[in-house]
Amino acid sequence: MDTSLHGRQALVTGAGSGIGRGCALALAAKGATVIATDIDLATAEETCEQIRAAGGVSDALPLDVAEDSAWESVLATVRERHGAVTVLVNNAALKASVAGDRGLLDSSLEVWDRVLATNLRGPMLGARRVLPDMLAAGTGSITMMTSTAALYGISDFATAYSSAKAGMIGLTRTIAATYGVRGVRCNAVAPGVIMVGDDSASQEAFQRATGGLVERTGVPADIAETVAFLSSDAGSYINGQVLVVDGGITAHMPGLSRSQDS
Repeated sequence: MDTSLHGRQALVTGAGSGIGRGCALALAAKGATVIATDIDLATAEETCEQIRAAGGVSDALPLDVAEDSAWESVLATVRERHGAVTVLVNNAALKASVAGDRGLLDSSLEVWDRVLATNLRGPMLGARRVLPDMLAAGTGSITMMTSTAALYGISDFATAYSSAKAGMIGLTRTIAATYGVRGVRCNAVAPGVIMVGDDSASQEAFQRATGGLVERTGVPADIAETVAFLSSDAGSYINGQVLVVDGGITAHMPGLSRSQDS
């Protein structure tokens, strides 16, 4: 199964840190030219430098994913410098904790609009802008970074975030159903709890909260390797799917999955 990405141009949004940086590094390691974008250009440049230091090819560009004109400008630059994008990873997102996204009656409409602008409008704009080039090439892979928060509710928290991430799943399947016949695949990856850095106290709390079934939180590389696989020819028969990468959190009910004396 060919997992090589040589000769492909991959654009990753939110590539300045966390899962986005992990995806950028993994795609570059497979041979792709990686365009690392982030609303904070300095962080995207740091990712770019790491890729180059490892022998990869990368470019860094600023991008506010919620602005259509920003997408148009960035993709024009990418075409001029590297060629058309054939791999898109829609990763950029506004976290619920950062936005103040709480229960429906406790969050403002401003918060709702702000979260959906980044977390749903942004991925839609990205897909809309890269699709013509992918269709012209007869090939392309789009990965939507959704979340396990799209699959279950969290009391008094992340109403807009969960709604946007669920919307990404619908967007993924619609794109796959419409453009798969023309060579463009679109899939979603739903990460579970992903930790950047080492925090043993949080790890222990996580194990208790999940009933011990899941021994650790995820790390960006867990998601990145899945994205790299989906973006390659090895994933060519996967289209319109939601791949849950969560260590098994959504496969069990904490507190009931293990007997008391196990």
